[in-house]
Amino acid sequence: MLEQKNPLSLASLLYQFQSRLFRCRLDIEASRELKWSLYFYLGRLIWAGGGACPLERWHRLLNHYCPEINQLQQTNLETSQFDGYLLLSSILKQDMKKRSQIVALVKDTLDEVLFDILQYEHQLEDKQQNRQLFFTYDDRDCPHTVFTFTRIDKTLTEARQKWQLWQQMKLTPYSPNLVPIIQQPKRLRQNLENSTDEYWLLTKFVDGKQTLRSLSLALQQPLPDLTSFFVQYVNSGIMSFLEIQKTRENDYVKNAEDVEEPSREIKPSFTGNFSADRSSEESIPLVMCIDDSSTVCTQMKQIITSAGCRFFDIQDPIVAIPKLLKIQPDLIFLDLVMPIVNGYELCAQIRRISQAKNTPIVILTGQDGLIDRVRTKIVGANDFISKPVNQERVLSILCKYVLIKS
Repeated sequence: MLEQKNPLSLASLLYQFQSRLFRCRLDIEASRELKWSLYFYLGRLIWAGGGACPLERWHRLLNHYCPEINQLQQTNLETSQFDGYLLLSSILKQDMKKRSQIVALVKDTLDEVLFDILQYEHQLEDKQQNRQLFFTYDDRDCPHTVFTFTRIDKTLTEARQKWQLWQQMKLTPYSPNLVPIIQQPKRLRQNLENSTDEYWLLTKFVDGKQTLRSLSLALQQPLPDLTSFFVQYVNSGIMSFLEIQKTRENDYVKNAEDVEEPSREIKPSFTGNFSADRSSEESIPLVMCIDDSSTVCTQMKQIITSAGCRFFDIQDPIVAIPKLLKIQPDLIFLDLVMPIVNGYELCAQIRRISQAKNTPIVILTGQDGLIDRVRTKIVGANDFISKPVNQERVLSILCKYVLIKS
């Protein structure tokens, strides 16, 4: 057994493990209450445990990937964080068809634990606190049963990329393990007074019991975009974040946490302003339609040009971002179902571009369900139109966002 007090960063220590082909358990202690464990087999990272809410992570990922394995939900992770891995291994031996699901569960577990450690390391550096991480590894506690061999450098690179994106979106103060809760439902209803269904759906999911990671799975939304969506309501006082704490097996208690305000200013959605007497072509509103259907693009062109706006269509979503940067439209109609890149993903990418951060985006969709409406809001869309395209609805959108004459 060897103990070291923050002699290296986590990354440096992990690279040492990979090069020396260690077979052991590495314990990382931040405080008496906050600890993580990483398990290695011949220089490969095979499992991880611990953190702020290991039971929540275990139940969430298990229910997501293997909901039919009910007996695993009784696993006592208090005994050993490695018990979960051993049970997954035993299930895999009984049914090899579950291999892809179980391997994905292990990968997500590693990603989440490494992300949380990287975030904690950053907080220590940023706040210049005297607190340090303690690293303890013991080669006497070696795993002997393995079914995954994950390269440390690959897993660490992916975790770093996710953390860098988290920083770029100004979400550094917020842990993905926080639980959003609605503090002022009346104000939320006022904000969504034109979207009663969305209000109902939000209040259904945001029940003070699910972490940001849980909601990301439930709503099938990218975690950074979903967190950014909730931060707006936290900044306005409509919502707040709670910290989930582990008390005993299968029992969770949430305590209010004073959440640090982020440095980013949350700006309202841009609605556009155009003068009615502008004469130059450049001053005429330019509307972009991103849809892989030539029929839809033709219909939209007829409606939009007849309303006095310029029109530009893109039928290949892959080239949408570079074209958007070049022509900088005043309004974007975006199809939801497209090959390679769907509308949710493309909308989230557009919202990360500073030049298009406030450009109105209207989703074109044949899936007019409650969950779909909320998803469009989460990724930053301003509105949506159901297919088939209705001329009156398109014109009302133009009136709303580019202020053409009705």
